[in-house]
This record gives sequence, structure tokens and C-alpha cells, in this order.
Amino acid sequence: MTIQLAIDDTLINEARVLGHFESKEDTVINALREFISHHKKQRILKKNNEIIFGVLEGSFIVPENFDAPLPKSIEDDFYKTSL
Repeated sequence: MTIQLAIDDTLINEARVLGHFESKEDTVINALREFISHHKKQRILKKNNEIIFGVLEGSFIVPENFDAPLPKSIEDDFYKTSL
């Protein structure tokens, strides 16, 4: 299907460069795929009532009682880490 879109050249060129895409068409197609993937993941997370925090993915889930103390292992890691 062919669709003509009026997209800001600055916006599409920045996305093309960042994504290393060869054409504007590839940029738009990949942006749409990423958008769809992102929203499907968000829907699954909301459905499972889980919140995943990037680097902590799979190792920590926000407890039902958010005011409860952190697990000892996470607390220990926090105090051991230096900047």
C-alpha cells in the first residue's frame, strides 16, 4: 500500500541517522514496528501488574506494600556501590 505523508525532514532525518536506516521508508517502517512493540509490552506489563525497571529486569518487582523495606541483597548492593 502506498501512502504519502508530510513528515518534518529534520525529525525523519534524525531518526534515520540514529537508526542507521538507508531510506526514509525504512525509517518509518521500523519506527512503526518499534512503536507497536513498545505498546504491546506496556499492555502486557499492565495486564500482569508488574513494573520492570531497565537494568533490574527480572531481579526486582515493586512489592504490593511499596513502603515495605527492600530485600536485604538489594540494600547491601546499594551501600556497597560507589560512584
